[in-house]
Amino acid sequence: MRIHRARAPCNRPDLFWTQAVCIVALYFLVNNSLVAILSIVWMVQAAEFYGLKRATWLLLGSIAILTASQLYHRGGTETLDALVISAMFGLFQVFALSTTQRTIRERELREETGALNRELVATRELLSQTSAQSERVRIARDLHDILGHHMTALILNLEVANHKTEGEGREKVELSLALAKLLLSEIRTAVGELREDDVIDLQQSIGKLVAGIPTLEIDVDFSTAPPIRNVELADALLRCTQEGITNVLRHSDATKCQIAIGLDGDKCVLTVTDNGKPGEEIEPGNGLKGMTERVGAIGGQISW
Repeated sequence: MRIHRARAPCNRPDLFWTQAVCIVALYFLVNNSLVAILSIVWMVQAAEFYGLKRATWLLLGSIAILTASQLYHRGGTETLDALVISAMFGLFQVFALSTTQRTIRERELREETGALNRELVATRELLSQTSAQSERVRIARDLHDILGHHMTALILNLEVANHKTEGEGREKVELSLALAKLLLSEIRTAVGELREDDVIDLQQSIGKLVAGIPTLEIDVDFSTAPPIRNVELADALLRCTQEGITNVLRHSDATKCQIAIGLDGDKCVLTVTDNGKPGEEIEPGNGLKGMTERVGAIGGQISW
């Protein structure tokens, strides 16, 4: 299963700072206050790339350079005009920064809401499957313990009656005995089929988890996945997949991600990989620590 999403805009600090150098050069080379409009566009990018705290320092630096350039061109008798123009375009930059930050925050809230909704849908799907699995196991157990017990007792009684009955009545007993044995065999077959049909469709749950994630092309590979019947294992795999995708989105700047479940000997292995840039040495946060505890509780291991 492959899910395609729109790619995220490419963050290029080198282009960002090249723009800054060009804008500063135009400030001092061109005696036209409209050049300061470029700084407003630049400030929008600063908010996107560096966040509010660093962008605020960039804003102060931008206003200071703008003021210096205006004083350079309009010094002396036009000093007041230079300060007014600098203040006006400085306010425009403040407005651009605040508006962009509000937009970013709204986007983050939408993404967080979408992530929570996907997790809820995936969890509900897994819960639905496990509930159905529990019901099938209960029915199979009842068939085996109750109906199977009664049929076995009936067969024993019919065999006793078969030895004590003569003539035409014995033929009826033999027919009843044969039918009872056939019915018991069919009950055992049905019980076996019910127990064999308790595989959890984890791929469907993971599919709902990743459906709707923006900026990422996701490939889910279950071609070598073993049948998963254990609810705790299924839940751990789903949660680890969820945390892995979250880390890819937050830290790797990747455009592609692969989720694969397979077998390594008698062990079930979940692998989450991406094409993002390798980061610095990883210090486990709450997410990775939670995954480690969850996997360890079922006798597994986690590595990154």
